[in-house]
Amino acid sequence: MQDTARLHYRSSPHLTDPDHVIDFPSLEDAVAFAMTQNPGNRELAWADTASGRKLRPSEIAALWELRRE
Repeated sequence: MQDTARLHYRSSPHLTDPDHVIDFPSLEDAVAFAMTQNPGNRELAWADTASGRKLRPSEIAALWELRRE
């Protein structure tokens, strides 16, 4: 998970402009932020990696669970 990532919060997956955007040096940092913030709005968090991969909220949660094992 060393790829840089842009975390954004979307109230709808169909929006072209995210509601809030934060850049992170790694995908791991973005996932940790999305899953540990209070209130988290985890169900609204999406991530884009520098390589172009788009992660939905369920994929972010799955990466968090894998990290915790």
